[in-house]
Amino acid sequence: MLDFFDHPSFERERAALTRRFSEFENATDNLKRLFEVQFHPTEPRLVIGPGKIHCLKNYGTYALWKVEMSVKGLKNNQCPRVWFGVQGIKVAFLCVRTHIDNYDDNGVSDSAETRLNEIF
Repeated sequence: MLDFFDHPSFERERAALTRRFSEFENATDNLKRLFEVQFHPTEPRLVIGPGKIHCLKNYGTYALWKVEMSVKGLKNNQCPRVWFGVQGIKVAFLCVRTHIDNYDDNGVSDSAETRLNEIF
């Protein structure tokens, strides 16, 4: 079983998206179930396609990842991207953005990296 936790800034971002998209919380729960299999500590299995999940940086004991999260009612190009860190059985949610808001990918990745270093 993985240990999930949120960076405090992610909690605010998640709350804002939950107000805008009623299915966001359900999508987050579904993503956690997929992570349980994808990042299982002893028997990981590829359940998220390589076009949807990307390892952005590997720091040896932990890594920064980005995944496209499916949300019911949103088109594929509107679905939120979630940046998260993985260290063993710990999964830290760091940032979340949607292309509806026209975010800067490099800027968010830099923020996620800063938040990851605060946690791990």
